[in-house]
Amino acid sequence: MFWKKSGVIVLLCAFLLLFTACSKDEAASGGSTDKKQSATLTVWIHPYVSDELKSKQNEVFKGMGERFKKEYPNVKVKFEEIPWANREQKILTALAAKQGPDVFYLIPDMMAQFADKGVLAPIDDLLGDYGKNDFDKTSLEAVTYKDKMYGLPLLKEVQTYFYNTKILKELGGDPNHLPQTWDEFNALAEKAVKKGYYARNYEGGNTPNATLYPYVWQAGGQVITNDGKIAINKPDAVKGFELVNNWYKNKMIPKDSINTTDHLPLFLEGKSLAYWGTGASLATMKEKGFKDYAIGSPLKNKEMATFGTTGMFVVSGNSENKKLAAQLVKSMTSTESLKAFNKLTKYVPPRKSAASIYSEDKDMKILTEYAKYAKPGVIHPVSRSVMPQIQAKLQEMMQGKKTPQQAADGAAKAIQEEMNK
Repeated sequence: MFWKKSGVIVLLCAFLLLFTACSKDEAASGGSTDKKQSATLTVWIHPYVSDELKSKQNEVFKGMGERFKKEYPNVKVKFEEIPWANREQKILTALAAKQGPDVFYLIPDMMAQFADKGVLAPIDDLLGDYGKNDFDKTSLEAVTYKDKMYGLPLLKEVQTYFYNTKILKELGGDPNHLPQTWDEFNALAEKAVKKGYYARNYEGGNTPNATLYPYVWQAGGQVITNDGKIAINKPDAVKGFELVNNWYKNKMIPKDSINTTDHLPLFLEGKSLAYWGTGASLATMKEKGFKDYAIGSPLKNKEMATFGTTGMFVVSGNSENKKLAAQLVKSMTSTESLKAFNKLTKYVPPRKSAASIYSEDKDMKILTEYAKYAKPGVIHPVSRSVMPQIQAKLQEMMQGKKTPQQAADGAAKAIQEEMNK
């Protein structure tokens, strides 16, 4: 009898220990998602549109909050906007102080950095069914680091060429047969310079995501390989440096290309054959009444490629309501939410079920098609921190202080030093 009672006690203790462990695990992962629970979730967002459209952006996020409240009526969602400038430091500082938002916006290279610092909550096990097959493969790859998913995609960007059709025709070009290779573009660029035009914009004050990496990829090169090896100074990658250097030396891009951040006015004023831009650039062109344009593909040397980030919402590792925050992320990236957000901002929706927003918009349909060539950047923990050094080497090359190979070697050294920290 004693052993029977003892056995019952042992089993009961084991059950209690298991229950306690499960409770701790549940607390660690953010707690229950009981539809009746009360909580306040803070979301940090950014100005994704111009000031003129700010009120419409506010309405989009208000709608996201209201949709979530229908499912979780006792949860308050607070959207707080922070500027793009210094956002990385602001977020990291807040998280280090065990403060900040439950949910915030990141792009892939920042995601890898934040995940490596341990300040993000992997959301694979927090979401449940999120309609995985509805997201395109590349967008899910962009939110994954070391086989863990850290967010859900909100938007996809694509950078490509917009051509001034009047200048194009003046140069003997055809709006229906736009350049697809480096050689084809450079042939038109030489004609543009002879006629007193710039060939294209080049905003060297922006990050290498836009100013260098597309040309490295188009040449068949890489910045950092998937297994973490530095490749930015290998022969194929150096061709990207050489292309930029030749554009600058041959006056195909403006003199201030070394450090400027905005050449769109030159294009709108009819001083440049082409503009390398995004859906947001297209929206500005239309707002300004500019109609003489044709959309061309990204270029290729060995392969067709471009930069186009994948924006995502992630869950803070500090959040006291991780499971609930993950459910909010799922709601904010639902088909309905993505349709409203991307239609306003002119990004490409990462869900297939949201692609219909551009069924009547021929320009955005073109950009959506080109999104398949877009890479989300360099997904590695040092990719963000090393950008200023790479930018500096590129600028030194354009100033004539370094050859393309020397600039690439300097970039490789900077990456290695950052990896060694």
